[in-house]
Amino acid sequence: MAGLACAPLVHAGDFRASASLLSNYVWRGLAESNGYPVAQGAIAYHGPLGFYGRAFASTLDYQGAHERADFSAGALEMTKSGLGFNVGETAYRFDVGRLDFAETFLRLRFAGLRGALYEDWQHDNTYVSAGYHAGLGSGLYLMLHGGHTFGHTEPSYNDYGVGLAKIWRRFTLGVFVTTTTLRPSRLDDTRVTVAFTRRWRW
Repeated sequence: MAGLACAPLVHAGDFRASASLLSNYVWRGLAESNGYPVAQGAIAYHGPLGFYGRAFASTLDYQGAHERADFSAGALEMTKSGLGFNVGETAYRFDVGRLDFAETFLRLRFAGLRGALYEDWQHDNTYVSAGYHAGLGSGLYLMLHGGHTFGHTEPSYNDYGVGLAKIWRRFTLGVFVTTTTLRPSRLDDTRVTVAFTRRWRW
């Protein structure tokens, strides 16, 4: 979340990577590490015409799975009006095969506003989200988030989050609070997560 909040637009031929340590792994408001710390890493390449590929991996403790890897491909662009868009596909892969699925996504950004739509066509599940990211000065950023999950195999619920992130050179330290309206809660549904990220670019 901290890296996505503050990363500037990339350029063709741009490689980026990151490594993170988190006190907990929360995805769409749900804890996927059973309250345990996790390690995460990502690498992305942005080619000409806005096309890119990205790979992400994380440890976790979720429904019997202990590893998750995401593979994304898509295109992103910033229009002259300042509207940015990102459209593509992500395949989510776990070390427990029954959890695997894929989503098509569309993400929009305009100034500090964010919006996104994710569609799992195989299971007929949808996730929509909106957010606001603001720079507070001195490398400090505020992030607000709201999302809604609904579909055929997923329960309908809302998730909310607020976070603060401090960027210093290639390092980011963030604190995030998330909660959901899911009842009964799968686990304690209000979580405080601390995340530390190191980024590279070449």
